[in-house]
Amino acid sequence: MSTSRIIQLAQKISAQAAVLDSHLQSNGLPQPSFNEDGPTEAFKEGTPDVQQAKSDVLEAMIELRQLIEGPMNNLLPPNNLSPLVAVYRFKLASLVPVGSTISFRDLAEKSGVREHDVKRIVRYTAVYHRVFHEPKKGFVAHTAASKLLAENPAASHLMGLTFDECWPAHNRAVDAIAQGSEEPNVSGYALANNTSLNTFQFFSENPTRAERFAAAMATTSTASLEALSTHFAWSELSPNSTVVDLGGSRGHVSIYLAQKFAHLRFVVQDLPEVVKGAADTLPEDVQGRIEFSAHDMFTNQPTQGADVYLLRYVLHDWPDKYCIDVLRKLIPSLKAGAKVVIQDHLLPEPGTMTLRQEMNMRNMDAIMLSLFNSREREVEEWEELFNTADSRFGGFTANRIGEHGSSGVISVEWTP
Repeated sequence: MSTSRIIQLAQKISAQAAVLDSHLQSNGLPQPSFNEDGPTEAFKEGTPDVQQAKSDVLEAMIELRQLIEGPMNNLLPPNNLSPLVAVYRFKLASLVPVGSTISFRDLAEKSGVREHDVKRIVRYTAVYHRVFHEPKKGFVAHTAASKLLAENPAASHLMGLTFDECWPAHNRAVDAIAQGSEEPNVSGYALANNTSLNTFQFFSENPTRAERFAAAMATTSTASLEALSTHFAWSELSPNSTVVDLGGSRGHVSIYLAQKFAHLRFVVQDLPEVVKGAADTLPEDVQGRIEFSAHDMFTNQPTQGADVYLLRYVLHDWPDKYCIDVLRKLIPSLKAGAKVVIQDHLLPEPGTMTLRQEMNMRNMDAIMLSLFNSREREVEEWEELFNTADSRFGGFTANRIGEHGSSGVISVEWTP
C-alpha cells in the first residue's frame, strides 16, 4: 500500500522541522514563540540546508492544509482583514504597555474606539494573526507580532502600504480589468481613490502618502543591488564610461555602483521634485562622479552618447505601450554599442519555482495590476518589448538571479 500524499507531507514537515530544531539548539538560539519576547525571525540566519528546511516545512504545511480543508475553502478563504486594519489605523499596538497589560476599557478610552469594538478586534487578531493575547479575561498583552508593530517603524510602514494603498486597490482591480484599458490611470488604485490620475501623479499631489510609500519601499533588501553589480559586466566598461540611471530617485543605486566601480560616472535622472537637493547628500567618496538631472522619461533622452542606460524596477510599473515609449525615447541619444540594462522581475513558467516563490511572484504581478494597471513579465515578453520598440535593439540577454530567482538583469545593445 503506497503512502498517501497527506502522510508524505506530514513526514516531510516532521523531518525538516527536526533540522530546524537541531539548528536552533546547536547554536543556542531561541525557539520560535508567540510570546512577547519571542524572536521576530527565528531562522533569519542559517546554512542553505536550514533555509531549505524552512521552505520545505512552510510549503508542505500550505499543501497539507489545502488538502485537508478541501476545495471549497480554496474558493472561500477567510479574508476579513478589517480587524487587522483597525489595529494599524487606531495604533492599538502602541497603546498596549510592553511587559504589562491594559484593560479593554482603558484601551478603548485611549484609542477612542468603543469598548466592544476593541474587544472583538483584539480577540479576532489574536486567533487569526497572533496579534495580542488575553492573559486574563478583559486584559490585553503583547505577543511578538504586536510588540513588533509597536516598536518597529518598518512594520507600520509596510502595514500602511498594504492596508491604505494596496488593499483598497485590490478591491477595485476587477472593475478596472472590465474596462479593458492599457492606461495607467484605469487601475484599481485610481478607482479606489476616485481619481483620474495615475498612481505616481496621485502621489505627487498627496505627499504624505508618497512618503509612506517610499518608506515602505526602503525596507527592501540590498541583496538585489549586489545582484545588479554581479550580473552585468560593469568592470568591463571603459574608464569614465557614463551610466544614466533613469528613474533613479535619490541615487541610491548609482551610489552603490559608483562605490564598487570607481572608473564609472553616473547621471541620475528623475522628476524635478525627486532629485531636488539630492546632490547635497552624496557620500564624499562618489562626489564628482554622480550628477543629478531632472528628466521625464516619457520625453526624449537629454544625455547623449552614454555607455549604459539603466532602468531598475521601473518598467514593471507601466503598461506595455508606455514601456515601449520609454525605450523609443532613448533612441535619438543612443550611440552604436550603447547598452540598455534593466533589472526587474522575471515571471517563471508555471511549476518551475518552489511553491512559495511562485506564490510571491504571482502576488507581485497582481499588485502591479491593482496599483498601476501594469504587470510583471516573462523573459519572452521582455524581449518582445524591445523588438516592438525597435529591431535595432539587439543581443538580448536575460540573466536570472539565482537558479530559481524571481528577478534578473536584462541587457540589449544598440546596433544601428
